[in-house]
Amino acid sequence: MIETSAVDDDYAAVGGAVCALDDAIERCGSCSTPVMLRRPSVSAPASPWLCRRCGSVFFARPQEKDGKLLRGVAKPICYHEVMRELNVHLGAGAQTASKRDVMRLVECFANRKFMGTDTRAQRRHIVAAPVTVIPLSGDLRITAPAERVLTLNVSGGGAALFHTRRIPQPYLAIDFTYAGVNLLPVVLETTRVRQVANSYEIAGRFVCRITP
Repeated sequence: MIETSAVDDDYAAVGGAVCALDDAIERCGSCSTPVMLRRPSVSAPASPWLCRRCGSVFFARPQEKDGKLLRGVAKPICYHEVMRELNVHLGAGAQTASKRDVMRLVECFANRKFMGTDTRAQRRHIVAAPVTVIPLSGDLRITAPAERVLTLNVSGGGAALFHTRRIPQPYLAIDFTYAGVNLLPVVLETTRVRQVANSYEIAGRFVCRITP
């Protein structure tokens, strides 16, 4: 996907190193070579990492030992470079729901009471705005082309999105640039996908921010 380069000299070469942490992403889910990454968290934001073997891109954080990064086949890359590459392939004629249909749905959600698994601790702000989402696999690896979707509501802890087709991946990276909103991109874990007429509501909780 993105051109690779030589191994960076400032990585610690730790032969046969294995991370015993539960949040470790040891190997690339595409080519099975060691990437030595970790899952991000609220206190440890994600950033883009490139598998130099197959070109897969992860939104993760590095593993460390004695204050030095463990050297796998993954290397850090620029977030904006990743987005430029994705936007090239994001068709201008991508299928999206009509603004009128979305506004009707937003009005419906404005009067809806959220209970049970739909409850969020933070207040939801009902808003329809176009954003770009990048589907991610369970190991936070890009596994499908970027999509343009619309937000239904956003809170400090999560968001609900609206799209004309189901996105099955368990995680989404959300970029707000297309909406003209000055917010850092985030990783969202999908907790609910619900069909609404001929489209889908995709809701989830924010895992972390993405450092550009």
